[in-house]
Formats: sequence, structure tokens, C-alpha cells
Amino acid sequence: MVPSASLGAIPRGQVPAAEAVTRPGWHSLAVGRRPLLVVLTVQVALSLRLLGANTAFQDEALYLRAGHLEWARWLHHTPIPDFPAYFSGAPVLYPPLGAVADGLGGLVAARVLSLCFMVGVTSLLWATTARLYGRRAALLATGLFATLAGTQFLGAFATFDALALFLLALAAWLGVRSADCQPWPRAALLITSGLTLAAANAVTYATALFTPVVLVTVALAAWRKRGGFAGLTALPPVLGSWCAAVIAAVTAGGQQYWLGITSSTLSRPHSDVPVATVLHSAYVWMSLILVLAVLGAVLATRETTRGVVLPAVLAAAALLAPAEQARLHTTVSLQKHVVFGAWFAAIAAGYAMARLSRVDPGTGWAAVMALPIAASTLFGTMGQATGLFKVWPDAGAAVGALRSAIRSHPGHYLAEDYDVEAYYLQAEASWQRWSSTYYFSYQGGPTGTPSYRAAIDSHYFSLVILDFGDTGATDTEIVADMRRAGGYYVLGRTGRFTIWASRAAAPGR
Repeated sequence: MVPSASLGAIPRGQVPAAEAVTRPGWHSLAVGRRPLLVVLTVQVALSLRLLGANTAFQDEALYLRAGHLEWARWLHHTPIPDFPAYFSGAPVLYPPLGAVADGLGGLVAARVLSLCFMVGVTSLLWATTARLYGRRAALLATGLFATLAGTQFLGAFATFDALALFLLALAAWLGVRSADCQPWPRAALLITSGLTLAAANAVTYATALFTPVVLVTVALAAWRKRGGFAGLTALPPVLGSWCAAVIAAVTAGGQQYWLGITSSTLSRPHSDVPVATVLHSAYVWMSLILVLAVLGAVLATRETTRGVVLPAVLAAAALLAPAEQARLHTTVSLQKHVVFGAWFAAIAAGYAMARLSRVDPGTGWAAVMALPIAASTLFGTMGQATGLFKVWPDAGAAVGALRSAIRSHPGHYLAEDYDVEAYYLQAEASWQRWSSTYYFSYQGGPTGTPSYRAAIDSHYFSLVILDFGDTGATDTEIVADMRRAGGYYVLGRTGRFTIWASRAAAPGR
């Protein structure tokens, strides 16, 4: 039975014929979910067009390469870098999974894996919204979310974000679903919800920001269904299992994992982007969902049933990532982070549109409600998603040039974002032969400029690949050092990349 909070002025106990479904058979179940299949088809099509839009981004290359190295460590005890000390998620979770897909079909297959997770995310949004506010709200919520630029992007981006969001959504759905169960099944679902929430936090530590949202959503869902006591008793199983899992994971991970949590998440460095710029960028990425979610929070105040606060909580979730990044004065990865909050806000947005659509008791509401979603997709989010894949340089030509250069210049290699080159050239050069312009220490000496200069003077690097990106100042110093030392020459230029080679052989190479 549809919760009475979704029916506005309709008397309690009465539901519209279009929404009244009790224990449907297979046929009615298939018919009821047919709109979801349409939404998922659109979502898949929007992300599929982006699969080959660019070569691997640095993060994609890093996580997939790390996954392959983790498998090598597990199977052959091969020494690998200390990933736990600086990864923003447990390197033993998504990276090995992504590496399996990469091994089967390359970067495209790894991106398709993310698309599968994002399809699951949208399906869980449908299931959660339908339980809270009915199928009409579920259809509108999923339509809004599936066409969001960030959703399209994460569905074609091979990082841990899609898996983390899937687990976060699954934890929320399990908690909401438990409200309709008898005591023992309810307790089992709530405990599983807490464990799943902890798994999401482990995949990427930043999802801990949304842990309170899931907890409050689960409690309010139980309150709407069964009253205040049920809401209070729903919290201990979720919170208890979550705490137990987090404590166990941190203890098992040890010092290096804790170092990764603090350095990548708890103590992230501040930047200098104005707060207004961060908030404006966040609004651009999710404007329609945010506006409708706020509207849903306002409309809910006119309800006379329990749970009027829930839409406000869901709408507020959309503000968490922008607020945190405004505190840090950075827009790095903002287009991804807002998608996590948008999943919750989409529920409130779907509720708002469903309320507005009741002015039409027939089917005409569907065409009217589809117009803003279609217009936003065609004239906004499709272009935004495409633009996101043009932010980093295409490394295809550079990798092709390096593949032949490595054969004629064996040794060690220096590059700004060497993860991309190292990912594509895993068969040609092991990870130990790559160094970065972000951090480098030569023979135990001081890091930074002195080490680069000493290594260049001794012709430690056979190849130096520069693109004057984030470490442009360091790149300029390295070029000056190569010219001063002599013996280096420009082997080639491809796009933004300049490849320098050494004529001299490093001692002991």
C-alpha cells in the first residue's frame, strides 16, 4: 500500500487507482516497472556515448594499475607501492575489481563496469522512492537523476565512485525496506544496512559525509510507517553494525590505512578557490534537482501525516559536498561528489513533481513532467558530461610515441602524471621505473629541486615527459636543469606533451 504521506489531501486509507497495487502478479509487476526500463535505457545510452571519449584520466589509470599490482601481490608476492598510505579508499576493494574488467576488455570494459554500478544506483533510487512516495514519484526521481551530467560521467568513468555510490544507495534502500518487515527480518535488514554503509565508506572514505543522511533517512522511514518508537529502535542496529564494521576495518588496516584516511580525507589541504565559485559550480551541476528538492521540502510542510521532515533531510544532503568543498576552497572532483547528494535529493525532487502532477488525474501529467527533464538533458547535461571528458589531454599519441621510445631508451622515466603512461605501458616498463614531478627523492637526498637536479646531472632519467600542467613551475626548473646539464634533447612533441631523451647512459643502468 502506498504510504499516506504521498497522497496529500486524499483521506487516509484511500489511494488512487493508478497507484493501488497489492501483491501484484508477474504481469502487473512487469508493466509497473516498464517506465524504469525506459529510464535505464536512456541512462545507458547517455553513458555509452562517452566510453571512448578520451584516454584514461590519471585517477582511472592509477586505480586500474593499482588493481593489477594488488593481484600480483596476492598471487605472486610481488612488492608494490604503499597504496594504503595515500589512497582515498581501500586499495584492496575497487582496484582489483576494476583490474579484472580491465584485463578482460581494457579501459572500455572497466568503464562499462562503472556503468553497471550506476544502473544499479538508479534502480535503487526507483525502489527507495517508490516505497516512500509511490511509483509516480519514483519515475520522476529516476528520470531526473539518470540524466544528470554527473550520472552520465560516472557511468563512463573507471574509478571507485560508482561502486561507492551503489553501496551507499543499497544501504539506504535496505533501511527503508526494513520498515515494512516483521521484527526479525527488520533487524536483519537494518544490520545489513549498517554493514553495507561501512563498505561504502571503505570503498571511498569521503562517503562518510553521507553516513548521517542514511541513518536519519532510515529512522524517519520507520517513523513514517510505524511511529516514533519504531524510528528510535531502527537506529541502534544500523549504527551498531556500522560502528563495529568501521572499527574492525580500521584496526585490521593498521597504521598505513589510517595514514591514508587522514591524508586524503580528514586533513585535505585547503586551496584558494572563492566560496562563491564553489557554490555556483555545485548549482550548475545539479540545479534542477536541487530546486525541485527544496520545493519538495516546502510542500511537505503542508502534509498532515508523519515524516514531513524527510524531504528536507533529503534536500539538505545535496548541500553537504558543496559545503565541505567550500570549506576547503576547492572544486576538485566537485562534479563527482555532488552526485552522491543528488541521489538523496532526487527522492525529494520526485516527491515534489509527483505532488504537482496530481492536478491531472489522467496520463497527461507524464508529458508535462517530462518536458523539463528532456530540455535539461538536450540543452544542458549532455554537453556538460561531454565537456568533462575533455578536461584532461588525450594521451594516445604520447603513449604511442613512448612505446617505441622506451625500447630505444631503457632505464628510468620522469613524468608529471605518470600513472597514465605507466598504465598503458605496463608490459614495457615496471612501476619501479617511473617517477613523478609531484614528489621525488634521489638516492635518499632531499625531495624536490635538489633531487631532480642531481638525477638529471647523472642522467638517471632516460626519458622525461612534461606537459606543464599542475606542476608547471617544477617542469620549468627541470627543463632548465636538462639544458644546463647537457646531453638531453627533445625526442618529440605530441599535443601538450614534450618528450625529452638522454644521449648519455646512466651509470650502472
